[in-house]
Amino acid sequence: MGALTWLRDHHLWPAPQTAEAAVVESLDAPTPAQVRRTGYEYGLPLNIQNTSSLTSATSERQQVLAQLHQAYMSCNWVSACVDLIARTVTAGGLQAVPEDDGGNAPAPETAEVVRLRRLMRFCNPREDLVQILRNAATDLLLFGDAYLEVVSLLGEPVALYTLDATTMTVVADQHGEVSGYVQDVDGVRRAAFGPEQVIHISLDAPRGGLYGVSPAQKALLPVTAWLFTMATIKECFRRGDPPRVHVDLQHFQDTDVQRWREQYRVYNLGPKAVGEPLLTTGGGTVQVLDQRKVDDYLSADRQLRDQIIAAFGVPPAKLGIIESGNLGGGTGEAQDKTFRVNTIIPVANLILEKLNFHLLQQGFGIEDWHLEFTEIDYRDSKIVEEIREMRLRAGAYTLNRWRAEIGEPPVEGGDDPIFMERTFIADWANMQDLAKSFIVKNLGSTTAGPDDATQDPDALAPPATGHGPQDPEDQPGLAGDAVQGEPPQEVWDELYQRCLAEALARL
Repeated sequence: MGALTWLRDHHLWPAPQTAEAAVVESLDAPTPAQVRRTGYEYGLPLNIQNTSSLTSATSERQQVLAQLHQAYMSCNWVSACVDLIARTVTAGGLQAVPEDDGGNAPAPETAEVVRLRRLMRFCNPREDLVQILRNAATDLLLFGDAYLEVVSLLGEPVALYTLDATTMTVVADQHGEVSGYVQDVDGVRRAAFGPEQVIHISLDAPRGGLYGVSPAQKALLPVTAWLFTMATIKECFRRGDPPRVHVDLQHFQDTDVQRWREQYRVYNLGPKAVGEPLLTTGGGTVQVLDQRKVDDYLSADRQLRDQIIAAFGVPPAKLGIIESGNLGGGTGEAQDKTFRVNTIIPVANLILEKLNFHLLQQGFGIEDWHLEFTEIDYRDSKIVEEIREMRLRAGAYTLNRWRAEIGEPPVEGGDDPIFMERTFIADWANMQDLAKSFIVKNLGSTTAGPDDATQDPDALAPPATGHGPQDPEDQPGLAGDAVQGEPPQEVWDELYQRCLAEALARL
């Protein structure tokens, strides 16, 4: 026995680490010091010393956020898209569900899960959870970032509050390591938060950075053009939609010209002046330069509207825009599916990932539960019932499962799947015997007598022709060409295959 072996046996020398232990140790969560990055973050000034320099560096961002808020309040298509997405994401509410372990028993509801549910029922005295999440989704789509304040007691979250995204600043170093958050309302009211006190949700940005880029910011150009278009339409209708004219007053004096202008505004401009004739005296002439362009303005409004809602990923039908004959528009159900897959689910997953990490994992230490939004069946009730009936007829559903989905009690025999056709109903447990009976029925009526219906279909064979050796002259076009009598053997093979195919097609 060697010296090292003797020391290990007497627990005086550490045993060598096994491969399994090494793997387990390597899978432990890394510390913050182990995940520090080397690269630099886009948009951060050099050598940040205090938060005031960081706030001054984001003054341009504050102007952009103010413009986005004005766009939300002024452009109804921006507000309609943002509100629709926020309402759809949170329509089913938030729920805590155990992790799916592949059919095993679900995780028990521990004391931490009970306290999590209590937080979900009461977030703060003014807002409930749906309002908080809807505000977060609204800020996310409008400003690109959403902030939630987490109030903790004894190391666990006990309340959630919404933070104004336009007044929040992320405090970080040049590498993007977040050390806190600062809220500056008006230069006097300021609040500092630690990184664990704020849940920061951000959208994707093309060059990275601490802040996200919202769909509203991407659509600022068409939104601005839409605002000018609507202002032009407003002014046009305010003036009664008059044509643009050229008036030659010939040798009028300046005082007469000014008086004519005032009379024109009184008698020929405004909704009440629509249809009033334009009168001139002293040989003055009037020439129409261009006709009314309201149709052109409305067409431009529709084009800009489509650009705005396309930036948000909202189909026209979801906003009540119904255009018949619109190529590529698809049906209402197709647009709804596209809307959910491309717009709703990505936004919902961003919110859920942050909540699961900050609340469940870090806040309560829960690893075997997660938060998710409740799905809502948006399909028409008639379509749902037709799908259930198709599944019942094909055997994918049992009658008791159908009755359970509509809230009815089970019935005796309703747990057996059946196969329904127009002419018969069969139990899937006897489907093999049914298939053989179809083969016997179709082949027996053609090739066998009435007593052959009970024979084993597995032993079926083509009947004999009853002919001896074939005459060499019995060929097409020769002297002994057979035009009468029983068909040759290959005809029975084709008949057998055709009947078998027809029987299988009925299944």
